Amino acid sequence: MLQAAADAFHDATAMHAEPVPPMPDAAGLPLNGAMRFDLGQGRTVILPVATRHSVDRFSAVSGIAELQHRVGKTLLLVTSHVSQDMAERLRSNDIAFLDTAGNVSLRLPDALLYVVGRRPPERGVPKPRARTASPKHLEVLFALIADPALAAAPYRTIASAAGVALSTVNLALDDLQHRGLLAVGPDGRRRFSDWERVVDEWAALYPLRLKPRLASRRFAATRPDWWQAIDLARHDAVLGGEAAAEKLAHHLRAERIMLYAASATPRELLLEARLKADPDGEVEVVQRFWPASSKTVATGTPDVAHPILVYADLLDTGESRNVEAARQIRELYLAHRP
Repeated sequence: MLQAAADAFHDATAMHAEPVPPMPDAAGLPLNGAMRFDLGQGRTVILPVATRHSVDRFSAVSGIAELQHRVGKTLLLVTSHVSQDMAERLRSNDIAFLDTAGNVSLRLPDALLYVVGRRPPERGVPKPRARTASPKHLEVLFALIADPALAAAPYRTIASAAGVALSTVNLALDDLQHRGLLAVGPDGRRRFSDWERVVDEWAALYPLRLKPRLASRRFAATRPDWWQAIDLARHDAVLGGEAAAEKLAHHLRAERIMLYAASATPRELLLEARLKADPDGEVEVVQRFWPASSKTVATGTPDVAHPILVYADLLDTGESRNVEAARQIRELYLAHRP
């Protein structure tokens, strides 16, 4: 695999790379050799390598990040193929990668290489492209996660709960079933068949595909504890991110406050909380993407967003304290298939 990746790297960048023996300081670590990159004029860079046959689950990223922390320097992940969504997740976690198709994310002296979108070598009939990454399909999947009983409901019921068109539900469910995330049991009822992958995919794709399309505004607060005393239910709003994690896991003190509301500028809430518009403010109000009538509370805490949304927001920050809080949220609320 290392030689195939080195050849693909040359094809994609016209630069030379070659596998070399493990570095002397790699003893005792689960590494798979090293890769030397020729920078020209006699300059080279050698990086320790960890190989993975495939990296198709976002949960694998944390393990690779932990290994890089143990190594104490930049670690190069070499694998068969890195999708564009996985490339973004790896890059956001400062993990360098190279695959056998020539996709690469690598910071070298005087150069930042980032090549994505190259297809893997074809083997047999290509698989149909997954469509779950579209914003509307992510809204459908969120509705199913928030209320798993919906999976067996009529399409019109699902469409109403997700706030999308009937045709969107049809395409989304077909895609989920085709990829093995949703299955039809002997009783003819649809249900999740790979819950862990469902959680991984939604949490990783939400900040990449759906959240950027949501209206949001930032504000500054006059006092830090305003959100603990206000009745958010009266304003049809819920907490997300760090504030939600503080309420759910109790091991994180919120430094930034995120709210999901019917509007990114909920007038009455802003007045009561005395929030003032500030592009650098610590309060972010995001327009929610689910209908007000939808079931999104799964914790017994009505002023907190669904745990999958809290989990996704925490991971998206990339901060170690928030990643740890996200792990706790997952263990407490998302570990078992509903």
